[in-house]
Amino acid sequence: MKTVHLVQHTHWDREWYFTENDSKVVLYYFMLDLLTRMEQDETLGPFILDGQTVMLEDFLAVAPEQRERLQKLVTDGRVLIGPWYTQSDFLVVGAESIARNLLFGLADCKAWGSYMPVGYVPDSFGQSAQLPMFLSEFAIDSAVIWRGWCERDVARSEFYWHAQGGQSVLTAVLPWGYGCAKWLPTEPEKLGEALPPILEKQARFSATDHLLLPNGNDQSPFEYGVPEALERLNTRQQDYCFKRSSFSDFFSALRASGESLPEWRGELLSPKYMRIHRGIFSTRADIKQLNASLEQFLSQTLEPLLALGWRLGLPYPQHAVETLWREAMKSHAHDSIGGCNSDRVNQMVKGRLQSGKESARQLFDLNMKMLAEGIEARQQGKKILVFNPLPHTRDAEVSLTLFTPEQAFRIVDENGNACVWQLLNEAPQDMSLVVQELSNSTSPTWYRKCQILLAARDLPACGYQTFYLQEGESAGFALPEPQIDALENAWLRLEINSGVLTLIDKRSGEVYPHILRLVDGEDAGDNYNYSPPEEDWKITGDGCLHHSKLERGPLKDTLLLDWRIPVPVDSASRRARRLDALLEVTLTVSLPHDRAWLDVEIEVNNTLRDHRLQVELPTDIHQAFHFADQPFGLIQRENIPGELAVWRQENWTEAPASLWPMQSLALLHERQRGLGVVTAGLREYEIPVGQPDTLAITLFRCVGWLGQAALPWRPGRASGMVLPSPDSQMPGIHRFHLAVLPMNNGQDGAFWHAIEQWRTPASGYLDTGWSRFRTNPHGRNFPSRFSVLNWESQLHFSTLKKAQNEEALLLRGWNPGLEPLENIAPEADGLLEQVTLAELPVGNSADPVAAGTPISWLIR
Repeated sequence: MKTVHLVQHTHWDREWYFTENDSKVVLYYFMLDLLTRMEQDETLGPFILDGQTVMLEDFLAVAPEQRERLQKLVTDGRVLIGPWYTQSDFLVVGAESIARNLLFGLADCKAWGSYMPVGYVPDSFGQSAQLPMFLSEFAIDSAVIWRGWCERDVARSEFYWHAQGGQSVLTAVLPWGYGCAKWLPTEPEKLGEALPPILEKQARFSATDHLLLPNGNDQSPFEYGVPEALERLNTRQQDYCFKRSSFSDFFSALRASGESLPEWRGELLSPKYMRIHRGIFSTRADIKQLNASLEQFLSQTLEPLLALGWRLGLPYPQHAVETLWREAMKSHAHDSIGGCNSDRVNQMVKGRLQSGKESARQLFDLNMKMLAEGIEARQQGKKILVFNPLPHTRDAEVSLTLFTPEQAFRIVDENGNACVWQLLNEAPQDMSLVVQELSNSTSPTWYRKCQILLAARDLPACGYQTFYLQEGESAGFALPEPQIDALENAWLRLEINSGVLTLIDKRSGEVYPHILRLVDGEDAGDNYNYSPPEEDWKITGDGCLHHSKLERGPLKDTLLLDWRIPVPVDSASRRARRLDALLEVTLTVSLPHDRAWLDVEIEVNNTLRDHRLQVELPTDIHQAFHFADQPFGLIQRENIPGELAVWRQENWTEAPASLWPMQSLALLHERQRGLGVVTAGLREYEIPVGQPDTLAITLFRCVGWLGQAALPWRPGRASGMVLPSPDSQMPGIHRFHLAVLPMNNGQDGAFWHAIEQWRTPASGYLDTGWSRFRTNPHGRNFPSRFSVLNWESQLHFSTLKKAQNEEALLLRGWNPGLEPLENIAPEADGLLEQVTLAELPVGNSADPVAAGTPISWLIR
């Protein structure tokens, strides 16, 4: 006899083809019904609120008077909450966001007095290889997942899942989804007929005689009659024993069974039994870019700056920062961050992220202003503060916006030494539109608005340094000769010949022709899936260069390329082979004088529909695998999935296309040589079929439907709803930013150091004396140069912030490569203690630090 564990739940999408306003109204009535039913029948429960505490927050926002009723059910273990704050995506959302999601979710649960100790991930579009690590860091030893698993990876639906660093969780898969037993009849005869086919499917891959029966669905009401109906069914048959259960009870039974379970290491991205929607990684690229920008600004700029200010005596607005994170996490659900929503919902998702960026930026500006106010000037001129969030000293080129009435100016350090800077662009600016004090003027006040790059040398670790803008003074350095015929520094050379770019690594002699090649193809899919025709008419930028210009500067040399590419305007024109539109693309490729990378900015004026634009980087590297970063780690993947040969014959739900997620890095290399691409917010790359040596970075794709049926790479029903989504055609101007890093000595420390330098810029602030908002003087004095700590570690910096629950700082880094790294303690004033992501003491300090492992230090 098999034991069937009835697990009652609801899956709660806060938004999708409906808005969060819609779902909150439905949630109000859903929760009132749930509370009433459970109070009327004390045998009901436990019931799972989708593993996310934001449901409680949303409900109490409209029904605060219901807290006591809900509290009793939570305390009694009849309503199970947590451990997440929101049901996040795990493939394109950042590592710090995932860690904070659990941190905040469990903090919410602590306030309620109970939580479900299971990593419940019912609907993520594929599973990150790092999920076991995140759960283990919060002392959660089991997980329940759905999409991405198939028996080609691991034979059974119950297994031990190991993360890159060795952490493991006991995992159960819902092979047929969280809704496989939804809307069950309660009449004995009908229930007896409905259950056997469901249970036979549930048992197909089960490792034991314990089966999960998840009873619930999307925004589905509580099926309160099912438990009693199953108890009656126990008396009518001998094949199954039905019991009211929970995921925790199921895992206890699984462990007690004594059965040997298989093991698995790696991600789970198979679409054999359920779609994972390959293509979601590049849907609504604007949303993903904005989210990545906000995540990085919060964790690697704002929080470190606030931590520094707190050490100097300024207030740390902890609740305000946590609110910014929580609001961002409301945009991290699989549908929300995926962009597979109605246009109205995507507007709301983007609006939340934009609002967060505005608030974060204002916090940054005010704190830089307060720091500048407390620094006694050591030179004449306006103070410029440059902040370095990295926990080691560095040289950096810092982007600054200056407003000045003068034609000449000099920037000096605190000792009066002239600093090198480069004017990137300038425009006239009426200051009455910038400075509130001038807004009542009857005439404009015209200044130069100058965007410059400042060479800031020897910046302190996790600290700031003061420079000075001296207006009316000569720059104090000589400009280079303007004539050049290529971009070249000590390490790299970039040549252009008839619009074809060739990169030469002077260290190794490696040559990379046709680099940064633009490729535009059809996308007749939807917000879920990229969908090319069987024979795509791909069009490149070859021969379509309209204008080019080489510029030499004091800090970097730049190649400007304007492309005017004749292309089809939409899918119908492409299939008719009509070139009836122009794709206008501007590439700005810069080579810093002191860095071994190409900095690439791409601007696209998109007037096309139904298409996908990529930038290709051929490498002439012939390996069967490549690498990409994942949350707190690096993963190795096949270039071309072997399952592509069998998916049609085996009737998979979609093609296992060679479209892959990344956090920001994709890398092809063999032995010492290779090529890496680091992006600012782009989340998808491809190893094209027939081009196994090529990295193709997806800039964006444009479609007009939320869901469509019968796509070549996704047969059958539509995903989501068949709704028009014209905003997903992405009209207008879009900007992208990436870097190309040739590798000449394998994955050595210098390569990883360069990646960290590019990903984590220093920030500048000009103390003009003007301010949009006035504040009273704080009366504190600060040094002109200050460092919070120093960490001479090869770990990549993740964050520096105030600890969640005590008066201390928390510093975090992670191993970005595949080899163990030495665990070096930071140098800081205060007592040091190594802790987990949960900010609790570790049992045993990790030394060395395994690949894919974060390390956190409390500094008291």
